[in-house]
Amino acid sequence: MSTMARSLDLMCSHILCKVHDIRSAVADFTAAGFTVTWGSAPDKAHNALIWFESGPFIELFELPERFGLLSLPFGLVNGAPAGRRLARWAAGGEGWRDVALETDDTELTGAHRALRESGIPGSRVMKGRRSTPDGSRVRYQFLTPAPARLPFVVSQYDPPQRPAAVSHPNGALGVARVRFGVARQDREAFDTLAGTDRRLAAEPADRTGVRAVRLAGLEHEIHPADVHGAVFERSPGCS
Repeated sequence: MSTMARSLDLMCSHILCKVHDIRSAVADFTAAGFTVTWGSAPDKAHNALIWFESGPFIELFELPERFGLLSLPFGLVNGAPAGRRLARWAAGGEGWRDVALETDDTELTGAHRALRESGIPGSRVMKGRRSTPDGSRVRYQFLTPAPARLPFVVSQYDPPQRPAAVSHPNGALGVARVRFGVARQDREAFDTLAGTDRRLAAEPADRTGVRAVRLAGLEHEIHPADVHGAVFERSPGCS
């Protein structure tokens, strides 16, 4: 893709972990020493968030496989890359499923234009919203490049959601590194999307996707079987 820009100057927003049951996942991640915040009212929530005081956060999400049946109509409305991304999110299994890259704005008009100019196919800009546990409304935008195994793009939350102070009993201070395997055919597009983010570390791989998340300050090993397939590594400090 010789028309690709050198970089879109996007930064890692969050890492998504697919789980079969959000309530058991919240309980298990809490038992592993994380402070977990519900994405909306607990009795209705399909996602939960693990915040840090700076840098990327972690999102746990539940999406039944049957939602994959909506990928075709979703793609017809929002563009084929959006439909393929929904199918990826709904596919079976647990563990790391995707990475979101963020702009420094609440609108994605500029990012959408830059993506198009770079030569990377993408969806339309989609608008999302949810109600937090206290009933306030949060708005955001997102768009999905193709192929679906590449990171996708999100806006800033409106209003901002990061807590002023966060403490995790397991000592985790923040995401020091996201080890992201990148197949040779995806490397140029990946570098265009995320080439400036020092936390997102590309590694040659047969398949493109998240391999592990390295946490600064983590005081003990966490077995993937205890946290729904999420692979964590310990780091002595943020890099």
